Amino acid sequence: MKALQTAISQTCQILGLDTEELQLWLDQYLGLPMYPQVQLLRLANKYQLDPLSDEISLLQGQDGNYLPFITIDGWSKLINHHPQYAGMSLRDSIELIDNIPTWMECTIYRNDRILPIVIKEYFEEVKTDHPSWQQMPRRMLRHRVIQQCARLALGISANEGISKSDLMKQTNNPEQESSIKIQPKKRMDQLKEKLST
Repeated sequence: MKALQTAISQTCQILGLDTEELQLWLDQYLGLPMYPQVQLLRLANKYQLDPLSDEISLLQGQDGNYLPFITIDGWSKLINHHPQYAGMSLRDSIELIDNIPTWMECTIYRNDRILPIVIKEYFEEVKTDHPSWQQMPRRMLRHRVIQQCARLALGISANEGISKSDLMKQTNNPEQESSIKIQPKKRMDQLKEKLST
């Protein structure tokens, strides 16, 4: 418990967050082991990612364990705040299957590199049965290729911050993701109640 409270205090100090609000956000994970929460806060501190702005969160993997993951908003922040970032371009296949590009490519340019970092992801290899992949496959493919390119371009280890796409690929179970997501209305009601006391 002390390790979690220390991590909360450090995160609030580094990110300028309210301690009670962050604790309220973490309360959605009550009953989970504390270590994944500490991991999430450590990763948030290291990369200055705000869990309250949905830049980082926890997601359940296939083995039942919860792991921190960096959302697309978090990756966007990491990319745009990197001191050597010099731009990005995306390109997709002209070959389509069911009106979806067969692959998408992301290129990230850095000021301190001669050659850019280029990553290509194939839809067939990364798609899952998750509803997000069914409803917006092009967007999910774009997010996936940006995440993978940024991991290499910025030197972020897979063990430090797994992407949501990786976890959804591991779980292949849409129910697991939705079961741990906090409902925004519920969170707002909780915050209002907390602030009014």
